[in-house]
Amino acid sequence: MPLGGLRRRGLGSLAAVATLLLAATAPAVARAGDAPSRAFFGVVPQGALNAADFARMRGVVGTLRVPVYWPDVEPRPGEMELGSLDATVSAAAEAGVRVLPFVYGTPSWLASDPARPPLSAGARRSWAGFLRALVSRYGRGGTLWRGTSAPLPIRMWQVWNEPNFLLFWRPRPSPAGYARLLGVSARAIRAIDPRALVVTAGVAPVEGGMLPWVYLRRLLATRGIGRWVDVVAVHPYASHLTDVAYQVRLARRAMARNGLGRLPLLVSELGVASHTQTASSFNRGARGQAKFLRRAYRMLLRKRRLWHIAGVDWYAWQDGPLPDPHCVFCQYAGLFERDGVPKPAWWALRRIAR
Repeated sequence: MPLGGLRRRGLGSLAAVATLLLAATAPAVARAGDAPSRAFFGVVPQGALNAADFARMRGVVGTLRVPVYWPDVEPRPGEMELGSLDATVSAAAEAGVRVLPFVYGTPSWLASDPARPPLSAGARRSWAGFLRALVSRYGRGGTLWRGTSAPLPIRMWQVWNEPNFLLFWRPRPSPAGYARLLGVSARAIRAIDPRALVVTAGVAPVEGGMLPWVYLRRLLATRGIGRWVDVVAVHPYASHLTDVAYQVRLARRAMARNGLGRLPLLVSELGVASHTQTASSFNRGARGQAKFLRRAYRMLLRKRRLWHIAGVDWYAWQDGPLPDPHCVFCQYAGLFERDGVPKPAWWALRRIAR
């Protein structure tokens, strides 16, 4: 999915938590607006995008959540390679699609493992400088928009990806460590754009990681966290909608318990597959994938005010090129096959979004 060969997660079964569904209650949250904007309907690519992709997105997809992999964009200190990212952000703007970047990864000139977060003093300075450069380029008043007739600057910045998962945060998940990174990130982003919104990394139910609701409870209990966070994100992956709802309710409960119930909740990844190469409950078949998407969006739209949901980003826009050793279903989670042929799930999203 992400740039630089990052891999998607493997998913543990939610059977153990399903028995707890009857005990979960939804917390009271602030009301959202009367109707969702088109930005509510987002997608996540797991490959390069072309002109045909952006043409299809126009009028349907409102948000494109894209990875910004630090080791690829700044492979050497101070040397920014922005050509690919410039092209994606510009093409999205031309199609009327807002970009939500999630910025992740530590380059080799700072760490031997990209999943080791930049928490040392020197690494924090470099990370902050990288974020300031991105906001200066793509945010409000950014240099990319000079001379363009229809600028669509990036307003929301998502910091890291699934830090509750060992694949993305080494040596082990640390809510306290991630809170430090959020503080550094928020200060850097707002130094360039005081109105920018800082989004937490989505957390997912994964093997080899901390349960997302446990992680959120500890993260949001960190002293002063409310100063650095504008939107909380989750990846409530599940093969049944009852489990999706369960995870969202627990996230809202963690937010309310820590005095952050007023904040929006973003579902920055959600999906199932049209088929898989191995047996999986996430293999719903082509029509089953469309049915899941339709029912998931209808449920989340119906509960949007109660759960204060800011948007839902479907994973993924297109099928992946190769099997993913960390995810049994991701390769075939796309709305389109690799050759661009649309699946029933695409037509389902079009009907809902329009």
